[in-house]
Amino acid sequence: MNLTPVSVALVSLLAVASASGASAACQFQKIADVPVTMEGLRPTIMAKINGQDAKFLVDTGAFFSGVTTDTAGKYGLKHSIAPFGWKLQGVGGVSRDMQAVAAESFVFAGMGFRNADFVVIGRVGGDLVGNIGENLMGPFDVEYDLANGVMRYFKATGCGYDANLAYWSAGLPVSRLSIIEPTTILTRVITTAKVDDHSIRVMFDSGSSLSAMSRTAAGRAGIKVTSDGVVSGGISYGIFGKGLETFLAPFASFKIGEEEIKNTRLRVADIELPGGDMLLGADFFLSHRILISNSQKKVYFTYNGGPVFRLDQVGRVQAQAAPAAGGSEPKTGAEFARRAAGLAARRDYLPAIADYTRAIALEPDVARNYRARATVRLAVRQTLPALDDLNEALKRDPSDSEALMLRGRVALAMGEPVKAKVDFDMAIKLAPADPDLMASIGVVYAQAGLYEPAIHALDGWIVSHPKSEDMAQVLNARCYTRGVWGRELDLALADCDAALKKDRVSAIMDSRALVLLRMGRLDEAIAQYGAAIKAQPGGADSLYGRGLAELKKGQKAEGEADMAAAKAISPGIDKQFQKFGLAPDGPPPAAKS
Repeated sequence: MNLTPVSVALVSLLAVASASGASAACQFQKIADVPVTMEGLRPTIMAKINGQDAKFLVDTGAFFSGVTTDTAGKYGLKHSIAPFGWKLQGVGGVSRDMQAVAAESFVFAGMGFRNADFVVIGRVGGDLVGNIGENLMGPFDVEYDLANGVMRYFKATGCGYDANLAYWSAGLPVSRLSIIEPTTILTRVITTAKVDDHSIRVMFDSGSSLSAMSRTAAGRAGIKVTSDGVVSGGISYGIFGKGLETFLAPFASFKIGEEEIKNTRLRVADIELPGGDMLLGADFFLSHRILISNSQKKVYFTYNGGPVFRLDQVGRVQAQAAPAAGGSEPKTGAEFARRAAGLAARRDYLPAIADYTRAIALEPDVARNYRARATVRLAVRQTLPALDDLNEALKRDPSDSEALMLRGRVALAMGEPVKAKVDFDMAIKLAPADPDLMASIGVVYAQAGLYEPAIHALDGWIVSHPKSEDMAQVLNARCYTRGVWGRELDLALADCDAALKKDRVSAIMDSRALVLLRMGRLDEAIAQYGAAIKAQPGGADSLYGRGLAELKKGQKAEGEADMAAAKAISPGIDKQFQKFGLAPDGPPPAAKS
């Protein structure tokens, strides 16, 4: 976004706001509320590009607002000139040829701008068109109350460096941290913290769903990926589509401001952060009420309650809602729905259901609230009430492709693949340009053990998206599907080989090893599993698969040790392999035509 028109427009509004105050004392006046809806661990806002609705990610970790390549075409954005020498750096890579586009009109936070510039980014995911970066937030004092579904813009007048701008914090412990290396307009929000008494720099990054520390910083604190207690954290994907291995590591202490979290687990990844050691992502934002003050070059926050880092896999069951500290009670259906989305993101599922129910009572014709409540009900295994909600959502909005996809998944889980196919086909018809639908359907079919329709859906996606940055992930999905199916193994191997050329991560190595195991190429399978384990030492699938290959090779001691290690990490891993027809007491099934 061009900084000049944004700054001029908002400064004019701020002058009006400050003029209304009669006192020369510190005045901290709100100038805008921006509704925020959590979609999982992604804070989203609505804006307008050239008169069309557009959903953006709120991304305090981005120095500049961006849109995807597809968005530029869809919204009629014109090519612009990016500043010479600018590079777009994100998790997973650096773009050396930054491009820029301009919107004739852009409306954000109730303000309209002309000839608004955006950088072109690789990917955001889902139906998001881009991200709102620090060029629209950094010049101001902005409060992030994501648990209650709102951002607030403020103007500070006459407030000295020691004035407490956390206006909601009466009676609460409040942390105040100076921003390191501040600029006139904030482009990065970096402060200090301590991990096991080792100082680190942390970057506030709402665009990152989960907080993550660099392996270098973890190493300085004495933690390596092979240390005791470190387990797999899966693979994360950044804006350039490259996968990063992540790990969950135990730490005795994490201190930031006035808070100390003891005996916690932190996510560790092989990331490079300019000027920082750790990202504080949306999980941290949800568990805190945060003010990033450009006027004071400080960060304020108070604790909302519950786990700070979203590393638990099971939602908490609470009888009553736990709103953020200082949050006012919602009044409208939209406000209840936004708080419900924040509760669901924090895995407070029962309070989230209660808030969605109140939103529906106030606004019974809003279809998306029924779908959202269904999503939460499925998380707590309330399958039939969730199905009722989806039917109600589709009664009010038959074009809701997300509700159709969700109802199709429920139908598959209930053993009704014909009904699922009807919903999936209709979802594709309604949203043919959605880049994720076909691949998602393929994965869902594969999880249900319906391999032929899974391959068909994945084939369709691969043909339709030949240049997608997600190609390696989808090739891997097709390779793995054929691997567990035990058919067309030559084609499966070709897919994994092609995927590895694009992205060398443990998930793809594990899929390739499974195919080699199926083919009876035991030495190659053992070697490939070994490479996967080197990349991800806590990978239960890879350990168990290598153990199977070793047993079938006659290496009894090695095989039993690997399988025992796998079951210690994932106790049901043996049943998973048995479901695929891979058991210690039999040879790999012969490849089927």
